Amino acid sequence: MKNNGPVQILVAGLIGGFIGNGVLGALFSSPPIQSILYNPEWQSPLFIEITPKRNIPVSVAGLVVLSTIHAWLFSVFMPSIPGKTWLRKGLFWGLTIWLMYWLFQEWFIYNTLLGEPLLLNALELSILLLGSLVEGIIIAFVLVRKSSAVQAE
Repeated sequence: MKNNGPVQILVAGLIGGFIGNGVLGALFSSPPIQSILYNPEWQSPLFIEITPKRNIPVSVAGLVVLSTIHAWLFSVFMPSIPGKTWLRKGLFWGLTIWLMYWLFQEWFIYNTLLGEPLLLNALELSILLLGSLVEGIIIAFVLVRKSSAVQAE
């Protein structure tokens, strides 16, 4: 495996986070998803009251910066991440990001704190999985693709 320098790790995290969160933003702001998540017959009143008040630009910027930590952790664990190709390593890493971050956030914040129903949690988690997979794939593409020990797709 090749060694990745801090600049390459930073770039991988920022690009992965930016594009992954772009996917999430596009999906979560789409009219069909909005109509489901903000349907007062299905959603908790507290969710409907609180979530529109969040500062989206600050939240997204924080998530993009957090992605640099994801890239650094990927570079540390890269030799032990399953998969012989950058794509498989990226998919595994995206799933790992989802399991370590989004799964717990959905449960502790949206379900237990805001009272969001489990079915709506499942919808959000499926969208968040897609964004995490995109982030993981991009991080792996940047950090693994030229490694002589990892085959190209």
